[in-house]
Amino acid sequence: MTKSIYGKLFIGFVLTIVISYVITGFFAVHQSHSDTKRIAVKDLQHSSSHIVDLVEQIDSSKRDKILKNYGEDSDLRFMIISEDYHFKTSNISRDVRFTDKEIASLKANVGKSIVHNAGTKTAYAKSYQINNTVYVVTIQKDSKTVQKVYLMSYTLSGIILFIAGSLVFLFVSDLIVRPISTLTKATNELSKGNYKVRVNYAGNDEIAQLYNSFNQMAVQLDKQEETRQQFISDVSHEFQTPLTAISGFANILKTENLPDDQRQKYAEIILSNANRLSKLSKNMLQLSLLEGEDIQLDMAPFNLIMQLNRVIETQDYSALSKDIEIEFIKPRGDIMVNGDEARMEQVWTNLINNAIKYTNEHGVITVEVKKSGGDVIVSVSDTGIGMSQETISHIFERFYRDDKSRAIEGNGLGLSIVARIIALHKFKIDVTSQLDVGTTFTVRMPMYSKRQRARFNTNGGKEE
Repeated sequence: MTKSIYGKLFIGFVLTIVISYVITGFFAVHQSHSDTKRIAVKDLQHSSSHIVDLVEQIDSSKRDKILKNYGEDSDLRFMIISEDYHFKTSNISRDVRFTDKEIASLKANVGKSIVHNAGTKTAYAKSYQINNTVYVVTIQKDSKTVQKVYLMSYTLSGIILFIAGSLVFLFVSDLIVRPISTLTKATNELSKGNYKVRVNYAGNDEIAQLYNSFNQMAVQLDKQEETRQQFISDVSHEFQTPLTAISGFANILKTENLPDDQRQKYAEIILSNANRLSKLSKNMLQLSLLEGEDIQLDMAPFNLIMQLNRVIETQDYSALSKDIEIEFIKPRGDIMVNGDEARMEQVWTNLINNAIKYTNEHGVITVEVKKSGGDVIVSVSDTGIGMSQETISHIFERFYRDDKSRAIEGNGLGLSIVARIIALHKFKIDVTSQLDVGTTFTVRMPMYSKRQRARFNTNGGKEE
């Protein structure tokens, strides 16, 4: 039982009640004893005065009988002492006694009083002068019954408190445990792969926040599962197409008496598809590494203009094969940026290569660099087939390719790699496009200032 939340809550509730009850009882009983004694002294003072009135007013022949009846009726234990008179009730206790010395002191000091306490018993003694005679009245009272009634009342109140508290505890704990039990069942469903499970809770407390967090987690897991399934489907499709081509044409090559020109053609097709598989595997591995949590960028300042010139030169051959012109518009002087040079070179390579693939023959690709405040903006524009707004919203997703671009060679990973590298650098990338007009990718990054460059050189080529 103690392993469950109910058990822990119940034990906590019982301990709280017991500890609170004991502490409260200790102070309450102590205060009760003090109050009882104080009240007892007042009652005894009043009774003592009344006894003296009886002694003074009653005829001596009837005095003993009346005092005896008074003692029995009031349940008081008292004793009257004077030079010529001595009376005591039969039930007087020996637990509380006044010494001869104390009695003598009272006789010598008329009006003086003495109080003794012994357990639940209280004794009061006082001297009076009646008709030139000094009387000492000692009177006792046992508060055991009063304290017993108080203790019974306190115990009864504790029992009622425990029963009422238990009922409230069961109600409140149910309000807490029931939602947790529901969440536990939902979590078990989630662990079984049911990512459609959701939990509902009305309120704005911590449990509602926990439910909302669970639902958000379930939604994200559901999306990830859909992405995983789509990824497997896309990978299977991307691998299946070249593998089918390789397998088919390899079987044809096994045929004897095949003309050399056809044999050469089929071998080139097999090589092309093998290269496609190699590039696909390489891109998948690279994207997987970029999405890892422990990815580290080799940050250092580099010359952006020199990098773009280098990338454009490597892409010139592909552009010339389609009679595409690459125009490079740049400001005067060098522009330095801080980043992973190798990764950023891959960004420009993918963007320009992507523009070449989707630009028809005799088209134009424009690479433009311009300054904007403390930033530098690089845009890669083409006069290609363009994209719809729906395509733009998915363009950075893995393996995504719209129907219009399916016929063009590619695997849909290049822009995903670009987006991930830009995100790791905390740069910004935007895309605008118009169908049959062209597309522009724009990358904005902070420029490396002269002051930063000077500090970099001072530190021996190390970034602060």
